[in-house]
Amino acid sequence: MKKLLLLAAAAVALSANAQTLTQTWKVDIPSTLPWADCRQGVGMDGKIYINNKSDQKVYVVTANGVAEATLPGGANCGIGLDQAGNIFVSDAAFPNSWAADAPIIKVYNPATPNEVTTLSITEDIAGMGRADFVGSAKGDLTGEGELLLVGGTSTGISKLVVVDGETSADDSYVASIEGVTFGNLVVVRPFMDGEEEKYLYQARNAAPAIIFADGDNFAVEKTMAWEEKGACNGSDIFVLGGKKYVVYPTLPNYTDGVAIACLDDEAVDGTLPAVAKVAPELSANPNSCQANWLNAEVVSENEAIIYQYVPGAYAKAFSFTVGAPTGINDVNAANDVKVRKVVENGQVYIINGDAKYNVMGAQVK
Repeated sequence: MKKLLLLAAAAVALSANAQTLTQTWKVDIPSTLPWADCRQGVGMDGKIYINNKSDQKVYVVTANGVAEATLPGGANCGIGLDQAGNIFVSDAAFPNSWAADAPIIKVYNPATPNEVTTLSITEDIAGMGRADFVGSAKGDLTGEGELLLVGGTSTGISKLVVVDGETSADDSYVASIEGVTFGNLVVVRPFMDGEEEKYLYQARNAAPAIIFADGDNFAVEKTMAWEEKGACNGSDIFVLGGKKYVVYPTLPNYTDGVAIACLDDEAVDGTLPAVAKVAPELSANPNSCQANWLNAEVVSENEAIIYQYVPGAYAKAFSFTVGAPTGINDVNAANDVKVRKVVENGQVYIINGDAKYNVMGAQVK
């Protein structure tokens, strides 16, 4: 396995807001983790977790390479994170539909992998059919949480609600929505828009949409066009410096380019411009699952770590920073404030002075 640490910027884009994207490490994925079995990965705490559906193990990649120790995996492709810092994997036998009333999702904290919570799905949700990938989950799936799923025969969004570490059949159901594309490759991720919770809804080959809860169902707020957006799976919305950003795969389709756009910027001819870009390294598609997985972890008010997993190719990490809002740096300097990450009752928070933020970038009161 080839390992490469990069101290220089792979790509940097500067604007009046001083936004920078810097590659910090890269690890080539060995042939022992083929893309057909390792189709999705997600990053957190300086590590990228890859689910291998063949041996049902999760492999951990850091700047030092692929670790020898593995974590519990699942029989399907999907792997995601909840807001408490837990990993969850799909244990539905690939490529079959998800079965009702069976232990179908494994959830655990990477620090305590022997303490696994298993979740079932209801008969209504099982009707969504084949679902290859998963997004992010609200809350704590080992306690109180919620996961939105979409499958190949979906006509709505399956809302899986967890209470006391178990699926709540009374609260879980299929919510209706109009104006989106359904399929087995859809990913839904929550994010905070000020005080309001919304979701990024991405079908690989359709325009990404921001959706929101509309009573018991969901509605589309808007669809979006991002500069040079490609058709790969993999994008994430995060809040940094008081603004909303999205990291996403770029053209050419099915390669490994990366871009970041600010959702609060004005569109140019209907398209949001990128504030930072990374040119593709690959000249051809390294996999047939059309995936270039990207997710963001906010580590301070002004920095997010961007994780990238390209099945069949490599794993990377970047640092994305923005200029602090006016006055924040001066106040912090005067009070010797240090931004830090803490874990409280199994949940990860960012502390900056008297302010506390969850890993999605929302302030916690």
